[in-house]
Amino acid sequence: MNIVWRVFSYLRRYPLLGSATLACAIVGTLMIIVFPAVTKLVIDEVLYQHRAERLTPLVLIAALALVLQHGLNSIRIVLNNTFEQKVIFDLRSDLYSHIQMLPLRWFDNRATGDLMTRILEDVNAVERMLIDGVEQGLVAVLQVVIVLGMMFYVSPSLALIGLAPAPFLAGGALWYTLTAHRRYRLQRRASSAMNSLLHDNLAGIRQIKSFVREREEHSRFNAVSDQLRHATLVVMRVWALYHPSMYLIGSLGIVLVVWVGARAVLGGAMQVGDLIAFLMLTGFLYEPINKLHQLNQLVQAGRAAGERVFEIIDEPIEPGWDVAKETVRMKGDVRFDNVSFTYGKEGAPALQHISFHARPGETIALVGTTGAGKSTLVNLLTRFYEYDAGEVLIDGTPIREFGMRRLREMVAVVTQESFLFNGTIRENLLMGRPDASDEDVLRAADAANARPFIDRLPDGLNSKVGERGVKLSVGEKQRLSIARALLKDPPILVLDEATASVDTTTERLIQEALEHLMFHRTCFVIAHRLSTILRADQILVLERGRIIERGKHGELLEQGGKYARLWEQSFLEKTAETEVAAPQQPSPVAMTAVDSAEVEP
Repeated sequence: MNIVWRVFSYLRRYPLLGSATLACAIVGTLMIIVFPAVTKLVIDEVLYQHRAERLTPLVLIAALALVLQHGLNSIRIVLNNTFEQKVIFDLRSDLYSHIQMLPLRWFDNRATGDLMTRILEDVNAVERMLIDGVEQGLVAVLQVVIVLGMMFYVSPSLALIGLAPAPFLAGGALWYTLTAHRRYRLQRRASSAMNSLLHDNLAGIRQIKSFVREREEHSRFNAVSDQLRHATLVVMRVWALYHPSMYLIGSLGIVLVVWVGARAVLGGAMQVGDLIAFLMLTGFLYEPINKLHQLNQLVQAGRAAGERVFEIIDEPIEPGWDVAKETVRMKGDVRFDNVSFTYGKEGAPALQHISFHARPGETIALVGTTGAGKSTLVNLLTRFYEYDAGEVLIDGTPIREFGMRRLREMVAVVTQESFLFNGTIRENLLMGRPDASDEDVLRAADAANARPFIDRLPDGLNSKVGERGVKLSVGEKQRLSIARALLKDPPILVLDEATASVDTTTERLIQEALEHLMFHRTCFVIAHRLSTILRADQILVLERGRIIERGKHGELLEQGGKYARLWEQSFLEKTAETEVAAPQQPSPVAMTAVDSAEVEP
């Protein structure tokens, strides 16, 4: 029940709406007792005593009570839905906000489809529990209490007879509550698995078509969909047994009241009007009880969904979000001091005893085969992952002493796969600096060699890029990514294989844009090609998480080690020599790494 109480704790944020809803529910429910009381008087006084003058006033009272009851119910529904939608908005907002602050290590083990299921479907299940549970459940409980009071007022002995099925109803409800959680949990997991597969297949539809895997993927989808069907049928079959059984027991209670009440009337112990009023009250009693059984089903479904929602909210966020923001411009002096890191508790170390110093404006190049630890190293700089030992410092301050927001404002990352959001070019570029003017945006686009293709588009900056930038070429997306980093204007830059997937012409345009971006910045570059290594102030050669060589290009060639063997690749040497022949400009600190698929002998 802890999950249910946590969901209901959100209700305390809106006391006025809650109080108004409760007041309408109480007054509206009180009107229920008017009609049985009027019916009793019509039978006993108007019909049996022939007091015709009492008929019209009694009918008007009943009509007024019905109008008031349903009018208040209408107001209550509006207030309650407003109330509940505010609560659900808060819950969904808290969930999404918390997800954004979770560490990347947490996302490594989570499917995107599963997270979408929790944010959308699971929160909606909680929503149904709140709307129906609070609104209808509150009214049902009030109706039971008020009707019971009236029943005991009319006939205490007959009221006890009418309550005879109550222990059986309570026992059935307890059994269903204790056994339902596992069934609904399995149903939610099956739904999540299906959505995860669907998300992956839609994202990878090009690969499915190119490998002609439509039939096999259809079979996989049918398999997980069948698991959901089976889990749902288990829930429905138990409900098919539980709900009619409870309704039957309640109906037998009404039959029992008819039998005992009729004998009382025949024996002269009760008037006909009292019996009819009591039968009406008994119907009013078991109607909300049956509704409570239906609400129990929603509560159990909402409980299972709420468990999945709060499982995420209870996950610890990245440390450092609560540190105050610094406003001083950083110089970009970066130092790694004996840093080690392991992805898993029992896995092999990804980085071991990494130490180097990148002074402001220098270029550091990272070279190594795939899996050597190049990307892991720069991920520690932005605290995408937390290092296990040693220290990383910026301007002499440990990065864990910076607020997370301030730290990441100091670093811009340009990766091989430039991710663009499904919006306009302007919206994507403004992620670098939301308050930038159109002049600033176009200036950054010019520097990134993106202005020509932007001007060719019919809507210019307002052109839609499509999901993940599908309407643009790889080179165009990369130049927009560079323009976005230029707008951010950070003191530290990370280039993670920024020109790996483009042709030679596009690479030249991107390289020119990168030179603008790298100027006067401390740069860490992981490059698929060796185009920036010759100008690097320091080259670090990594192997199995360790730095095995370091120095400038010429120094490393003279050593004849790992770097020299990589350089022996003729096509890499030719590419690099071509760039050496070109006029050079001073550049900042960069890290360049070589991918094993291209450079390993």
